[in-house]
Amino acid sequence: MGKVLASDPVFRAITKGGSQVAKEEVRKQFRLADLLRSEIAELNIHDPIPGERALAERFGTSRVTIRQALALLQDDGVIYTVHGAGSFVAPARLTKQMKLLSFTQEMKQRGLKVSTKLISVALIEDDEKVTDDFIVLSEPAYRIERLRIGDNEPLSFEISYINQSTAPGLLEDDLTKSLYFILESKYGQEVYSADEHLTPVIVDKYIAKLMKIPAGSAAIRIQRTGYNIRGEEVERSISIRQGNRWDFKYSIRI
Repeated sequence: MGKVLASDPVFRAITKGGSQVAKEEVRKQFRLADLLRSEIAELNIHDPIPGERALAERFGTSRVTIRQALALLQDDGVIYTVHGAGSFVAPARLTKQMKLLSFTQEMKQRGLKVSTKLISVALIEDDEKVTDDFIVLSEPAYRIERLRIGDNEPLSFEISYINQSTAPGLLEDDLTKSLYFILESKYGQEVYSADEHLTPVIVDKYIAKLMKIPAGSAAIRIQRTGYNIRGEEVERSISIRQGNRWDFKYSIRI
């Protein structure tokens, strides 16, 4: 699945109780992106992609929808765009040979005692029942809401989606344990790489009460899509972390 930002006007319409038309537009973007992704896989690196007008006529949709589908593919590294020349097949992304850290591993490295409070878990079978703004379901998935705690202090509020086909018996597992450990040890789904998007946010009353911080406090929202070694999506999640308790360090190479 590609990434759609919460700032996208279509998503804002949905989160504010917008029309079914808006939500159908989102579905079109994802469906078109998936169709194009399959066709692009048959092309060579740097081959040109047909223009927006040609694609709109072929699929019988608007150029705006085509542009949004192409943006999803560009975000996923499938294509790249050259101004004035068009879009082209992108070289495969390089993935560093390193394991991602789960929250449990991260806290243990910091020397903190880790615990988890399971707030809710449910099997969502219909996309119409999804209320979160960071996902559109194409198949039944588990929605897991948890509070992550370090040394008895709430540090992270998390919502995770796992497709039912990825972990069929997940409802029977102890979800106060590391989700990544469960996925790897029981279902053979190691999260090998991930895409993340970090956004500063202000917490609402619901999250503030869970995390025992004032409503309106600054926080960091981390939206993650985790993949197995074959590049297949394993999980999609958001984490809300206290803004004054976290820092992020990156090494950048040319």
